[in-house]
Amino acid sequence: MIFKRDMSLIVTVVDSGFSTKVIDASKLAGADGATVLQGRGTGIHESTTFMGVGIQPGKDIVLIIVSKSHRKNIMKEIVRACNLTTEGKGLTFCVPIDELAGANHLLKKKRNIFSNNKTSAPKVDAKQQEKASPELEISKEKTQLKEQ
Repeated sequence: MIFKRDMSLIVTVVDSGFSTKVIDASKLAGADGATVLQGRGTGIHESTTFMGVGIQPGKDIVLIIVSKSHRKNIMKEIVRACNLTTEGKGLTFCVPIDELAGANHLLKKKRNIFSNNKTSAPKVDAKQQEKASPELEISKEKTQLKEQ
């Protein structure tokens, strides 16, 4: 199943080894977690030579999925913690996510918003609740497969 949500992907590129700073800063600002990929820089600050041999330093690419309402605060914290206002320290940018599947922990969090406040919970009939619950859809599909 694919869910349409107001989500964004924050991408941060820093020198290898600095991904922990990015992750710690993003968690401090409210992110749930991150994915780190390894890369290689080819920009103007990466063209270094040592004894005549070109060196391309490694890069950490940190991917963080967040709600649109939290992205600005998380990005500000990453910029502050990693000193990204200094030239050559890295960069961070954000792209919108149109459709998202598989991030069940993010979707559960969104559904449980009303669990603490009974008065503001929307009234949902059984059919609407079935449509809103991906776990129920999965269990129905498994039951159908077993019957076949």
